[in-house]
Amino acid sequence: MAKANPSAHPVQLLRESVFSLEASALLCLARPGKIAVHRLRTSTRRVEAQLELLSLLPDLPPHQPQARKASRLLKQLRHAAGRLRDIDVQRDLVRNEVAARNEMPQPARELLREARHLRRALKCKGEKASDRLLRLLHKQRAQLPLVFKELLNALTPVDSIALSETELIALARDCFRNRRALHLPDAASQKTAELHEIRKRAKLARYLAESVPPSFLQSRRIAARFAALQQAGGEWHDWLLLAEFAARELGPSAELSRSFAEHASRSLHSFQRRLRYKI
Repeated sequence: MAKANPSAHPVQLLRESVFSLEASALLCLARPGKIAVHRLRTSTRRVEAQLELLSLLPDLPPHQPQARKASRLLKQLRHAAGRLRDIDVQRDLVRNEVAARNEMPQPARELLREARHLRRALKCKGEKASDRLLRLLHKQRAQLPLVFKELLNALTPVDSIALSETELIALARDCFRNRRALHLPDAASQKTAELHEIRKRAKLARYLAESVPPSFLQSRRIAARFAALQQAGGEWHDWLLLAEFAARELGPSAELSRSFAEHASRSLHSFQRRLRYKI
């Protein structure tokens, strides 16, 4: 008997991703700590990747209204979890920066004052972000499962649709290349917005390429390349947000503001170098 070729099943993958998302939401409601928030944010991205994959497939039954409704809820949830995650990362970056300076013979008193100010401001900001996330989770607790139930019911006729590894890799690359055209008046803003869009698309393509059978070795290699690009972009994004926050809180000439801006600049160069690698 011939051995069947392994396949990826988009609708089934969506169902599994939705199940994981609902579990992550419940965990976050029970214990909204760093790990739970990170898992929730990642779960939303994985579901969004499956929705993106379905949008690239032809001849599916009508499901666009349900998909749009699901996407709106996911975006709200991802943004709320993302804000809290960003603040947690920024607090860690401030702490690590001060720890590195403390290894010097005499860390500047002004630097320690700046760090205390930022930590207090970030703690307050984080508490507000946590409250917003919990309110949204309570609001969506009943709504989210119903929306996805409607979507999956609409896709029932193509539940068994399958993709080969070659097809999935091609679609992951299409997902990455399908960046929205950006029309901003300022050239610097245009460039920054394009880099943010590349970072987000790399993340979607990574999650899409990762959701494959274990035997899809080439897909996993492609996913690792997207992950490296996403991580380089994510590091730049984290430093950029912190540099902007420090400049607002302390002023652009403050020592930590300048230090974080330098980190952001170095991370940007690393991200841009990574963009030259072929995926």
